[in-house]
Amino acid sequence: MLRAATADLHAEVDARFSGPFDADENAYSAFLTALARVVGPLERALEQGGVARLVPDWPLRRRADALDRDLALLGISMPTASTIDVTRDEARLFGRLYVLEGSRLGGRLLVKRARENADPRVRAATNYLGHGEAADLWRGFLQRLEGSEAVAASPARTMLGAREAFALFGAEPAHG
Repeated sequence: MLRAATADLHAEVDARFSGPFDADENAYSAFLTALARVVGPLERALEQGGVARLVPDWPLRRRADALDRDLALLGISMPTASTIDVTRDEARLFGRLYVLEGSRLGGRLLVKRARENADPRVRAATNYLGHGEAADLWRGFLQRLEGSEAVAASPARTMLGAREAFALFGAEPAHG
């Protein structure tokens, strides 16, 4: 349901965030900078909304610190953070988390490109994209999403949360 309802937004964000990372350090730096404006603030908003009650392994899923390490490796200053409203609505939280967790799937492709870059700093700065590679975090998330009574009771609020998260990423410039 969510995939179909957000396919247009997903395609738009994918197009904006898939660069020639195997050959262009500036594209990769711009990509990480755009992510840094959203990922940390979105994770904090999810935490304030109570995401840990929905996904008890939340501390293993957080990627803002990995992204911060990548920025430091490339000598990039932390950009101005996006302002994100907090919600405690379980369905909306799951919708937002769907976007954040789903980005891991696209990250699998992008990390391969970044690891093929000639610059060793770019190859080393893949903590965010490679986060959780050995774990099956997506499948575990889907089980919780599909088992949520709030999501089943209000698909519209779940889609609202997903659209809110996609809009955050869509608003950020992805390439410098």
